[in-house]
Amino acid sequence: MNRLFDRLRFESLILHLVLLSVAVHRADLRKLRSVDRKDVETNPLTNSVEFIWSATTVAVGDTAVLHCSFDAIFQQLSNANIDWMKETTKAAAAGESSSPEGSSVAVASGRRVVVEDSRFRVFRPHNSALSVLIIRRSKKKDAGIYRCNLSGSSTRHKYMILNVTESKIEAQTSPATMRAKIGNDVTLWCNATGYPKPIVYWTRDDRSRQLPDGTYQFWGNGLQVRSASESDTGVYTCYLDNFVQPIVTYKFSLMVEDNPWNLDGFRMRFDSKQWFAHDRADPKPVKTKSYLLMCEARGASRPQPLIRWYKDGKAIRSSKHFYIITDSPESKSNKASSTLVIMNFLPRFQGNYTCVASNVFRMKKLTFYVRGVESEGQETTPKDLTVKKKEKDRGAAASSHLTRDFNAIPTTDVQQ
Repeated sequence: MNRLFDRLRFESLILHLVLLSVAVHRADLRKLRSVDRKDVETNPLTNSVEFIWSATTVAVGDTAVLHCSFDAIFQQLSNANIDWMKETTKAAAAGESSSPEGSSVAVASGRRVVVEDSRFRVFRPHNSALSVLIIRRSKKKDAGIYRCNLSGSSTRHKYMILNVTESKIEAQTSPATMRAKIGNDVTLWCNATGYPKPIVYWTRDDRSRQLPDGTYQFWGNGLQVRSASESDTGVYTCYLDNFVQPIVTYKFSLMVEDNPWNLDGFRMRFDSKQWFAHDRADPKPVKTKSYLLMCEARGASRPQPLIRWYKDGKAIRSSKHFYIITDSPESKSNKASSTLVIMNFLPRFQGNYTCVASNVFRMKKLTFYVRGVESEGQETTPKDLTVKKKEKDRGAAASSHLTRDFNAIPTTDVQQ
């Protein structure tokens, strides 16, 4: 008897649980009927109404995908279709349930779309309890409450909210023009926000096309340039793409600057014992004797400047009349120099001589005005010419350097 009594108590408990679950389900339905559509639209992402099975948010123009599945009971209803309905604004506002009077609009039945809109698709895998409603190029009017029904069952349905929002892309970026010292690190950045969340990638738009890391495309908000060199100078572009709106682009110009350097000029006659400033008129050249002009770029510039010579605006090349001596940058890491030797000075060699020093970052130039020619035997060394101690030191070093290089001057003619 005790066992029979216990069994009856157990079955009674099971019955109460079933009735309780049915009551909860009916309460959920009453909540659905009383839902205010305005509340759903004004607070789409934070809506926590219990009867809503899922909530999906897409941007205008994006593709919306709604999933519905009845795996738990599909074996008992394996031949049933899954239908899709959309609650109308009037029905949702009035709190009514679906009915033949038109409180909801049929969207799809089984594998067939019944709404007259080519943007809607329905996907139903074979022998599956899953149905997928696809809405391409979503519009604001597509937002609302969707219901999927299992055919053959009056109570088997699920509700989903679809929110369709305006798509937007916003960004905070680094300045359009950036400068960096050579050897320093610099970062170009595009911090993108919006919906859907944009992805960010970078390319380079100048002749190099290659990014600092050696690739041709970089994904991420920040593009870092480590130990910047002159080859990193160029135009970089970041792209913001949320796959809905047109791609947004921002261009950045990066200039990698070298360390400052100065250009000094000196002149010397064959019988001088020191170098004189380039802007002095003396010493004057002596006919048929050598006359020297030197330009020196001083400073820790990278790369070292290249020095070229011009006479009255025309480029000078080594010939039987001119010889150019250029220091190798490897021998003097902090300076580069070039000396123009006018071999046998003649009156026709008078004029304006200009040295131009340049690298990829900057250009500087100095002009020597060479006027007047003295005859051999009348040459005089100016007594009032004085230079600073550092000029004397540089002049002595340059004189010894030129003494060595004169021995290497070729005797064959080189076309000017």
